[in-house]
Amino acid sequence: MPPDSSQWLLVCSRRSLRRTGHPTQHGCSTSSHLEQRRGELFLFWNLYKAPVLLALVAGEAAAIMENVSDDIIIGRCIAVLKGIFGNGAVPQPKETVVTRWRADAWSRGSYSYVAAGASGEDYDLLATPIGLNEVSPPRLFFGGEHTVRNYPATVHGAMLSGLREAGRIADQLLGCPYAAMPGSIPKEPTSA
Repeated sequence: MPPDSSQWLLVCSRRSLRRTGHPTQHGCSTSSHLEQRRGELFLFWNLYKAPVLLALVAGEAAAIMENVSDDIIIGRCIAVLKGIFGNGAVPQPKETVVTRWRADAWSRGSYSYVAAGASGEDYDLLATPIGLNEVSPPRLFFGGEHTVRNYPATVHGAMLSGLREAGRIADQLLGCPYAAMPGSIPKEPTSA
């Protein structure tokens, strides 16, 4: 299951972003009056060539924030940034957008991750096409960031998986069908 996660966009003026610098990753607030929970506003991205900050929240903090008003979330975001950069360096945003991925019927969380006890091989297994039986050519192909071992949890991983699957389908249609590498599909355990 993917971790709970959400994101918030803060749109600022270009001038104020240049003045405040480029907020990136922070581990905790520098302000003693701000109690920070694990996963709460743990990462800020300054989007390239745009006066936009993207704030990420994960885990228990995201689950809690799903039920908090946008105004409180934005206020918390600004308070964390002020704790890092100082009160005078953080302007009010011109515009904000709050997502609630956990409540979104199409995402129910966010992106894939390797859980305890799992490995990168699980991504390979999720990417394995399926045929009607062991000798028939695959008829069901899987794409998505959760099928790319080297680029999981990313948009470019999802895009690369789509290209990979399009290639597999084209190869099959052109007479060079996809063949699983020996040992890449786990066998059912046999009882002794």
